[in-house]
Amino acid sequence: MKPLHDSAAPAAHPASAGGNPSSPGAARDDGFAIQCEVLRISVQPIGPILAVQYLLNCGIAALFAWQFSLPLSLAWLGLITLVTVMRAFVPQRLPEPFTPASLRRAQRVHVLRTGIWELAHGAAGVLLFDPSRIELQLLLGVIVMGMTLSAAFSVSFYTPATQLAITLLLAPIIVMGIWLGPPMMIAVAVIGAGLTAMMWKLVAERSRQLEENIGLRLNERTLREQALAGLRASEQAQAERLRFFSAANHDLRQPVMAIGLQAEVLRQQLREGADTMAVQHTVGSLARAQQALEGLTNQLLEIGRIEAAADPLRPAAVALAPLLHELARQAGERRVLVRCPSDAVAWSDAVSLRRVLANLVDNAVKFTPAGRVLLAVRARRREGEAAWRVEVRDSGIGIAPEAHERVFGDFEQIGNVERNLQRGHGLGLAIVRRLATQLGIEVVLRSAPGRGSVFAFELAAAPADAAPPAPSALKPPADAAPALRPGLAVLVVEDNAVVADSLQSLLRQWGAQPRVYGSAAEALALADLQALDLALCDIRLPGALDGIALATRLQQLKPALAISLVSADIDEATQRLANERGWHALRKPVQPAELHALLRRAQQAPPR
Repeated sequence: MKPLHDSAAPAAHPASAGGNPSSPGAARDDGFAIQCEVLRISVQPIGPILAVQYLLNCGIAALFAWQFSLPLSLAWLGLITLVTVMRAFVPQRLPEPFTPASLRRAQRVHVLRTGIWELAHGAAGVLLFDPSRIELQLLLGVIVMGMTLSAAFSVSFYTPATQLAITLLLAPIIVMGIWLGPPMMIAVAVIGAGLTAMMWKLVAERSRQLEENIGLRLNERTLREQALAGLRASEQAQAERLRFFSAANHDLRQPVMAIGLQAEVLRQQLREGADTMAVQHTVGSLARAQQALEGLTNQLLEIGRIEAAADPLRPAAVALAPLLHELARQAGERRVLVRCPSDAVAWSDAVSLRRVLANLVDNAVKFTPAGRVLLAVRARRREGEAAWRVEVRDSGIGIAPEAHERVFGDFEQIGNVERNLQRGHGLGLAIVRRLATQLGIEVVLRSAPGRGSVFAFELAAAPADAAPPAPSALKPPADAAPALRPGLAVLVVEDNAVVADSLQSLLRQWGAQPRVYGSAAEALALADLQALDLALCDIRLPGALDGIALATRLQQLKPALAISLVSADIDEATQRLANERGWHALRKPVQPAELHALLRRAQQAPPR
């Protein structure tokens, strides 16, 4: 199983994807690429140079045929002709692409061909050597040394091949000069041996410089390709971001427009004294538009938090059966069935796993107009380790194979071309994709039009000694709670005038007595703290004191006061802080039912 991780960073091939150039793997790959390029340069055809060399060889053969021996000169010229034809008309073919093994084979073939080429030229030191004439010996020595200088810069750029060529070219004349030559020729032969050593060193240095130049060129090309790839990726990301925000803007404007239109309808109805049924219908439309707007903003916020890695993963043992039964109960017991072994305990981040399953269940229920949804878990073994396969099965409209990848995109929906906001915004599976990447799991889809869908993934089984937390007791239904008592004193500290006015109106409608202030300093200076039953503190407040600092001061001044933080930025750390200090936390937009429940708890506190 893949381990949990905060971000996935796939490994890239250093030579092609710009890996760390200082790493051993990158150095090996760079050296391989350089050797391939050196061999390519070495086997390139050199037609004009080859023709000039052949003409010069013909001139040398004519000179020695005139001064020494026609048959031996023709024999040497015949060898030169054969190797010239070989090099000109039978070039070496290189494998594409190169592998380490094929590169070594190609290098050996190149060394052999180069050796044959220069051995034919070096044969002049034997065939054209005249033991009786010192002047021809010296002339031959000078000619062969000239050939050596030419070979060092033209025969090859591969060091072993060039060094072998120099050796095979000079060795015959050196041996013949020491063996059959007079003292002066012996001295020339010794000079030739020194020239061989010097040329070896010169060739090695030239090859090193060439390889450095090739390496720089390859690095420059790699950097240029990386820059172009980065530019293309940036342009693609920018296009995706623009598409995302365009779609978000479109879907955000829909409920906002509906709220504005329905508010105008309600205003007209109240002015004209419309009947109760008509007003209730308008109010219901307003509530549905508000719910759609809230759902979309919550999903956009969740995507932002996932991409910012704002919620670190905390892997632990998660009992799957209670989690799935709770999700089924929330979705409707009659619509969602659960088949899960009671001992199914996975190792995952409980919060992220719940969000994945909740989005999959919500997606299945929305697109299954008739029939049921099944949450199934069964044991698996993968790579010798215990695992649990989790499946969300529905009998809904199904998804065509060509759309399987697309449904995990942002604002993508199949079967909702009319963009019915009651069926979501196409972000649920996009959130699943992002969370699955964080959890290190792969969500696979099996579906066909009209045959329902199966979303499945596998989780590592929890270690035997890891016990899941005990399930929390169910809260009593809201209907069982007592009604609010009149005159409940509520401090509201909210700098947004529209939100403050809405809270004040709703609290008065419920019979409470709100005290509304726009800043912490104003509330501390003017509010009668001892008369308060509850304080609602917005976290982002103007001035030196924010909502958390205000709540701390209020708790110091009146320890028994019920306090709740209110913000759209209620994250895990803020929730933990509130729990530690005995406060509550309400996330904006605050739901009336949540606020009403908080007021009921506040009025149940002991009298002060």
